[in-house]
Amino acid sequence: MPRPVYPRRPVPALTVVTTGQPPPSWPYLPLLEMAYSLGRTDGGLAARIEPAGSVGPQSTCCQGREPAEFSRLLWGDRRGAPPSGLRLNAPLWYAHGFAEGLAAERRRPVPAEVGRAGGLQGPAASL
Repeated sequence: MPRPVYPRRPVPALTVVTTGQPPPSWPYLPLLEMAYSLGRTDGGLAARIEPAGSVGPQSTCCQGREPAEFSRLLWGDRRGAPPSGLRLNAPLWYAHGFAEGLAAERRRPVPAEVGRAGGLQGPAASL
């Protein structure tokens, strides 16, 4: 029977226990979540007004704004400039939310009396 092998040196004890929550030093995580939420809302709206199919190549614009401008919008009235991580990541979170919102809205069943464009279809249209 093989004998157990122990480390030659003592293994240091853990000094930190993680709760699974980001540390408070990540001030822009809620702002990234806001970018995702804005993208998801915009994607749901786009699904209702855009024709079915692809919406084209992914853009770096978020709500018609370039990444730096979008990060300033999310940063709001906080002091200083937005962190570079927000400028770099907010468009990605927005695009992810947009794609999910678009897909979710297109998967929803459409009532028989209302078309995707929101207008009445069939016999109800003549009323």
